[in-house]
Amino acid sequence: MNSLPPENNPIVRTVPAPTACPSSQATRVVETLQTVLTALLLAFVFRAFLVEAFIIPTKSMAHSLLGAHATRTCPACGCEFDFEPAHDVLCPNCHLRTPLRAADVPEKAGDRILVHKWPYALGRMFGPHRWDVIVFRNPADPNESYIKRLVGLPGETVEIVDGDVYIDGRIARKTAAAQSVLWFRVFDQNHLPAPQVADPAGPRWVADIPPGHVPAWSGLDCRVIRFTGLQLPEQGIIFAPPDEEYWEDVYAYNRGPSPRPAPLVGDQRLVAEVTVRAGDGAMRWELLRDGRRFSAEIRRDGRLALTTNTVDRPHEVTQIGTLQHASFDAGRPYVIEFGHLDYRVYLAIDGKIAIATSDAQYHPDLPRLREFSRTSPLRLRVAAEDLDLELRGLRIDRDVYYTYRNSTQRAYAGHMFALNADEYFVLGDNSPDSHDSREWVERGVHLPDDYRPGTVRADQIVGQAAFVYLPGLLPEGRSGRWRLPDLGRVRFVR
Repeated sequence: MNSLPPENNPIVRTVPAPTACPSSQATRVVETLQTVLTALLLAFVFRAFLVEAFIIPTKSMAHSLLGAHATRTCPACGCEFDFEPAHDVLCPNCHLRTPLRAADVPEKAGDRILVHKWPYALGRMFGPHRWDVIVFRNPADPNESYIKRLVGLPGETVEIVDGDVYIDGRIARKTAAAQSVLWFRVFDQNHLPAPQVADPAGPRWVADIPPGHVPAWSGLDCRVIRFTGLQLPEQGIIFAPPDEEYWEDVYAYNRGPSPRPAPLVGDQRLVAEVTVRAGDGAMRWELLRDGRRFSAEIRRDGRLALTTNTVDRPHEVTQIGTLQHASFDAGRPYVIEFGHLDYRVYLAIDGKIAIATSDAQYHPDLPRLREFSRTSPLRLRVAAEDLDLELRGLRIDRDVYYTYRNSTQRAYAGHMFALNADEYFVLGDNSPDSHDSREWVERGVHLPDDYRPGTVRADQIVGQAAFVYLPGLLPEGRSGRWRLPDLGRVRFVR
């Protein structure tokens, strides 16, 4: 007799699962094409409207942005610098010239940058702004892009006088961001030339001591300069390089010797880290420019004063400004900066401007400057009295000097260049070797008949250079592999 299975132990029957309908090969191909086309469309939109990558091919923006270049450490002073491989290499610090064969120097590729397009597309508050670094189509060839610094805006007049840019007859001062990359080294005490290599050797700073006084300054041939002059009257040191080339518009980056005579640059700054050890006296930082002396007095108790006088009337001293700063603590280093920049004299302590001239106190005489040619370099002096102190990292920098050359066509002294609507004026940071608005004469077929050479039309601007993402990539080594880039130079474009 067959028995029924108990109710709590039901029979389990297996039911076949429904068979899925297989996707056709054509459907998968269509889906793949849709994905690829979407990615390509997004990439096109990103490149066309947001960000595009470029490589710097030439040297017109050095040292802010580098084209093809090499890097060298000077055998005399240890200063590292970039240059265009050539037979004549100039150290920007000690001015040692070294003959090199280009084949013996590994050449690095130019900086690779990202260019923002969307801010300029929005316009108004987003730009373009003066001192921006912009990428635009070459006025002579639409298939080639240029990169320069924007200095003139639509509706303005541009004039370059004594290396400075004047807009509508007023000097155009650079933004802090732009200025930070437009200082060029003159001399750094941290990189003293070795006597067995440099010619001429010896210190660039020399003592300025009254006759019959015991020298209180020491270490002029060392990185740390000391003044041990407690209860002693004022003694100074003067920057006295072996030749005027230190003051000239000279770029180590450029090929071969600079054209002579190069102009003497009038905008300089003096920077040092000062540590007071003892004493209640004062320091004086002085700058003599074109017959006019500016003096910054820095007293131990924190009193600051900026004064000026002229060489022919030394006793007629005019006070520019005073400030009560906190007293200078013994043993604490302070970074002091004193300079002449864009017709403004300033004293800064720890990166903050303490005293500066106003336009009412000191301004350019443009009619005189148009006829002026500087014949004497600046004179820089540091003095102290009744103090025991140390100077570390004593350094002199110069500002960019926008040069007049034989090929200059417009915007030079006495010849203002007026910009129309939607026209811009641009310059390269490496002014002696930059092909820019000063000298363009070509007009490409892509530009209308009313295009004026020397201008960049608004519709030809690609965007603002924003970021160096791959700097100085070295070429392939013997193994056939590309060497690593100098990632320490990844930076924002200023």
